[in-house]
Amino acid sequence: MTLSAFILGAGPRIGRSVALKLKDEGYKVAVGSRSPNVEETTRDGLYPIRVDASMPETIQGAFDQVRREIGTPNVVVFNASAFTFPPIPKDPLSIPLASFIHDQAVGVNSVFALAQCAVQGFGQLPASTPRAFIVTGNLLPFVAPVPNMVTLGSQKVGGAYLVRLFAKAYAEKDYRFYYAQQVSSTGGNPGNELSGSAHATAYWDLVQRKEQGEWDYRFTKDGSVYKEHRHVLG
Repeated sequence: MTLSAFILGAGPRIGRSVALKLKDEGYKVAVGSRSPNVEETTRDGLYPIRVDASMPETIQGAFDQVRREIGTPNVVVFNASAFTFPPIPKDPLSIPLASFIHDQAVGVNSVFALAQCAVQGFGQLPASTPRAFIVTGNLLPFVAPVPNMVTLGSQKVGGAYLVRLFAKAYAEKDYRFYYAQQVSSTGGNPGNELSGSAHATAYWDLVQRKEQGEWDYRFTKDGSVYKEHRHVLG
């Protein structure tokens, strides 16, 4: 059986690194972005998909295209986000409502839409196939609010909640959901240590897991799990 993956959010660091890792492990990989570089993506052995995460209603069509081109993906990665800086620094309500709505469409509504597609696909795959949905996260849901990060923080809080909910709701089906985030060696913000290769290593480890484990998955700059962190699934 051919294994395949769909990564929504094909940035040059995290998205591309994860895509190439999965390809190297034998996966067919489709990468979705608003303006895909078709020539470069194809040269890398990946499949470019045009999709706009600010329009969640278009994700089903993009997912259907992935299924036609490479088969139903058993690994789905949400790696998109949007960020609007307040026009008045430290004044979160100075952000135009339209900008706030746009950013939430990208980072929350599209997580829901893509997870909905993924679960529909997972149900058509053999039970022996690893089925994983991974959201690229950060520490914003777990630290004190940062006024300038209002739109990004709201997205990550929403994304983390959805992942936690889905991990619980679909546990009996063995559909695995992860909110994955790189942290420093002490569990804080990774800063300039943020690494595409670390994400690639960590995400591949998640794909190979035999059981759900922690939905909030934290890893360090070499891609290894940050062992001091634990959550209760329920």
